[in-house]
Amino acid sequence: MKQLQENNQNKSEILVGLDNPDDGAVIDLGNNLKIVQTVDFFTPILDDPYDWGRVAATNALSDIYAMGGVPISSLQLISWPREEIGFDVLSKVIEGGSDVMRLAKCSIVGGHSIDDKEPKYGFAVTGIIHEKIYKKTDIKKGDRLLLTKPLGSGIIATAIKKGKAEKAAINQVTEVMATLNDRGLEVAKNLNANAITDVTGFGLLGHLSEMMIDNNLSANLIFKKIPIIEYAKKYFNEGIYSSGSQRNFDTVKDFISFENQEEALLLSDAQTSGGLLIAVPEETNFNSKKIEKLYGISIKEIGNITDRYNKKINIISN
Repeated sequence: MKQLQENNQNKSEILVGLDNPDDGAVIDLGNNLKIVQTVDFFTPILDDPYDWGRVAATNALSDIYAMGGVPISSLQLISWPREEIGFDVLSKVIEGGSDVMRLAKCSIVGGHSIDDKEPKYGFAVTGIIHEKIYKKTDIKKGDRLLLTKPLGSGIIATAIKKGKAEKAAINQVTEVMATLNDRGLEVAKNLNANAITDVTGFGLLGHLSEMMIDNNLSANLIFKKIPIIEYAKKYFNEGIYSSGSQRNFDTVKDFISFENQEEALLLSDAQTSGGLLIAVPEETNFNSKKIEKLYGISIKEIGNITDRYNKKINIISN
């Protein structure tokens, strides 16, 4: 409390905001205290209300980790059609969100709810950055690109909406989406990462393109090394693909080079609560098996940053 009172006498400084947008806003309150703020909510993507709550909370926390922060508090955001869906369902959603926030050691300190035609759920989250601020545009030539979760949640979510998803696929994608990115951040710190972003609605290609504001830099992606949930590949081959993911592809297609358009479409899949995309220095000693043993997560090296293609993403086919 004393530190906060002292901060009130100092002029705060916005370190990351609308002038240089990133995954979250960062404010320096003085006295070596930096906070990071973000907000996220969405409509149901799973039929199970408890799991929807878990994924919504995990997704809202992700931007805090992507900026290098530790979540400390959150505000719950609820839109609910009270006449159409009972509060017993809402209680399960809240239970799922609360369990994840408890796991992340992030206190729910309040919130707001409104009556709405369509249910929506999420959080505004505040965190503290003790060390480095990870800006997604701080990539360097030669950086190696690492991904902490498999792709495919958008395709499987679309299959769920169409009633085509198998129970095993739903279970697998739920656990992927409900896994916190806290351990991914710890790995990034341990590897002295230059830049981090999380892979969400714009897909892998969209979020990688946001990292490359330097016109002299570009990226190689090795398709066969990029983890993709097998059920997502299966449903994609059956013609299941969301309109949002198609928009992602249409947005980036002039900035990518590919031999196989289906591969590019898969990498444009809109993710929910995806993994961290981490850029580590070229000389980094990266051992995926050792990291999985130490941190309990599977991280794949999927490409690198280069200066050969002038802001292009080059997808290297199988």
